[in-house]
Amino acid sequence: MVKILKNGDLELRNFFVSDADKLFNLVDKNRDYLEEWLPWLQSVKKAEDSEKKIKEWAEKEKKGEGVNLGIWYKRQLVGVVSFNFINKENKKAEIGYWLDKNHQGKGIMTKSCELLIDYGFNELKLHRIEISCAQGNNKSCAIAERLGFTKEGYFRESALLNGEFVNMNWYGFLKSDWENSKSS
Repeated sequence: MVKILKNGDLELRNFFVSDADKLFNLVDKNRDYLEEWLPWLQSVKKAEDSEKKIKEWAEKEKKGEGVNLGIWYKRQLVGVVSFNFINKENKKAEIGYWLDKNHQGKGIMTKSCELLIDYGFNELKLHRIEISCAQGNNKSCAIAERLGFTKEGYFRESALLNGEFVNMNWYGFLKSDWENSKSS
């Protein structure tokens, strides 16, 4: 399991089954806002569904296939940041994230991603980290760009969101990019 990652009032940590109610309440509060971009939310209808999701995430982490961390800001759960997929063979991972609507615009997600990226390159020994986000999800794309990821292209109609196929922007970031950004 990942140890706790911290930056000031921000703390990233693994979920425990005891967090299921908090996670469900946060998802439910933001459902209308997030469902446009995160179709998996439709499968989370009650706290028990959040508990199941937390257990799935723990299993995925045990296998080294993913890391899902709660974003705690001033001791309050406000979002999730994760390596949705870890490809150990090719030393790469894909980041996913979402944040409570009321906590946006405070730099929380950028700092959360920085902590996870640092963990990925330094602890998991990744070579490359990727972000894919739907064209039109401007806030998500802006985070990738703010972090210094390179937009490498897009995949046409590669994700089904709300019954329609959408193009997905693809961003990449190498360990050398991270090291260069830290030294400048």
